[in-house]
Amino acid sequence: MMQQMTIDYAYPLMMAENALKGCYKAALAQEYDVATEVAMNAMAEIKLTITALKYMQEQKNALREQAETV
Repeated sequence: MMQQMTIDYAYPLMMAENALKGCYKAALAQEYDVATEVAMNAMAEIKLTITALKYMQEQKNALREQAETV
């Protein structure tokens, strides 16, 4: 039996949201170096989220194509 790999999109999305809040707070405090670093962390988490979403879409499309051939 084939095991299905689970890709989590929610965790990196929540981490990106948290990082953006930190960026906002740092910018308000005029800590621009900190804000920039935290924003870059948010971008990395968004990249992970996008990768997970693309993988999920590919899996959905593969299942649809498989169902059409049956």
